[in-house]
Amino acid sequence: AGKMLEPREYAEWIHNEVFLPVIVVIGTDAAKAHARECHGLSLAELLAPFGGQYQKLSVTYQVLEKRVQVGNFRVRFADAESSSQWSAVHAEQVGAWMVESSAGPNMSRDARTALTPPSPWYEQWRLSMFRSLRWSEHEGLDQPAAALLVASSKDPDPVLLLEQLLHSSHMPPLCTQGVLDPVPARAAVLLHDLADPASPSPAELADKLERLKARFQPHPVLALQINRGGPEVLREVQDLFRPHVAARGAPPPPPMPAE
Repeated sequence: AGKMLEPREYAEWIHNEVFLPVIVVIGTDAAKAHARECHGLSLAELLAPFGGQYQKLSVTYQVLEKRVQVGNFRVRFADAESSSQWSAVHAEQVGAWMVESSAGPNMSRDARTALTPPSPWYEQWRLSMFRSLRWSEHEGLDQPAAALLVASSKDPDPVLLLEQLLHSSHMPPLCTQGVLDPVPARAAVLLHDLADPASPSPAELADKLERLKARFQPHPVLALQINRGGPEVLREVQDLFRPHVAARGAPPPPPMPAE
């Protein structure tokens, strides 16, 4: 049988994977296309290391009259367009696809061998099962703690585009239906690719950033510069991206059934 999680491992799984505050990522078409074409990643996948998985985050919050500090705070980024619950049929199809995809051509089909830890197929099934339960009406774990609005620095008028993304209609369905809060805290990000010759100059980037800050006060406005290059490869960061990058060559999962 599969190995049971030790109490410490179970606590880490609960706090580091299940009960993570959600930050919804809403991007312009240009920003989403650039992340997908250049890196094979969605915006949420591109931002994953900034959620405390690489560098630890320290936050302080208020509970009644007591201030509480968390020294190893983590969040989960979620793409707004995929933040809805799967149907039972779709969940079953994706689960079967993930299990079959994790089984190599030489993998034993013997039941006892297949259940001997580590079992890649079980890990994939577990991931698909918990993903199928997210964004359901009966739970509140996916209440967005914040919404991150992302525009490309190449967008001619990022101020106008980000103003459009502020509308609550861009939030996940449970937010627009009133089940979850449709207006969480907001922050804006300009995605700037240093390796793209079409990207604006540093002076143009600074100008766009200042115009955004003037428009979006008091919300935070930041520039995220990617593809800096350099001689050092941060292997621990590569490991964070590996599951997403490895899926590039895999066949696509079953499509969402037509309603």
